[in-house]
Amino acid sequence: MLTAVLTTAPTVDPMEISEAQEHLIIDGQESYINELLLSARGMMERYLNRSLTLQTWTAYADHWCREFLLPYAPLLTVTSVKYYNSEGTLTTLATSEYWVDTKNQPGRIVFAYNFSPPQLQDGRPNRIEILYTAGYSAGTREQQQHAIPDPIRHGLKILMTDMHEHRGQYVVGNVANKLPQFVVNLIHPYRLYNF
Repeated sequence: MLTAVLTTAPTVDPMEISEAQEHLIIDGQESYINELLLSARGMMERYLNRSLTLQTWTAYADHWCREFLLPYAPLLTVTSVKYYNSEGTLTTLATSEYWVDTKNQPGRIVFAYNFSPPQLQDGRPNRIEILYTAGYSAGTREQQQHAIPDPIRHGLKILMTDMHEHRGQYVVGNVANKLPQFVVNLIHPYRLYNF
C-alpha cells in the first residue's frame, strides 16, 4: 500500500466565496466564509479519499508491485516514478516501463509485462517515489470548480450551512472529524476505499 503526502496544495477552491455567501445568505465576512469552505473541503476530501481541485501528491512505496493504486483520485497525470537504486542514488524510471491508467478510480500505474524491477537500496524507507497530479480537472479555475460532481458541490454547501448554524459542534479554521449523516448520504456513492 502506498502512502501519499500533499506536495502542492490546491490553489482553487471548490466554489467561489460569492457562491458560498449566496448559499449561506451572508453578506461580507469573506474570511469566515473562506474558513468554512476550507474546513468543509478538507472534511469532504478526507471522507471521499479524493482530490476535488488540482493538487500534486507524492506517493511512497518500499517495494515494487505489479501495479500501484494512487490515492486521492481522480488521477490526472503522473510526472515521474523515481526510486533509490542499490547505491542510494535517486533514479527516474523510464516511462516506457509503465502505463498510467487515469480511466479507473483510483488511478494506477501498471508496469509493462517485461518489466524487470531494479534493485532498491537496502534498509531505506520510501524507496520508490511517485509524483502525480489529481483533481477533477486541470483546467481553468471555473473548469476545475464545475468539474466537481454536483452532489459533492451541494454536499459542501450543506456542510458549510451546518457548520455555520451549529458553530459549537465545529471549530472553524480547523478540520473537524465527522460528517453529518445527511451529507454522507448525499456523497457516499463517490467515496473510494483504501484496502
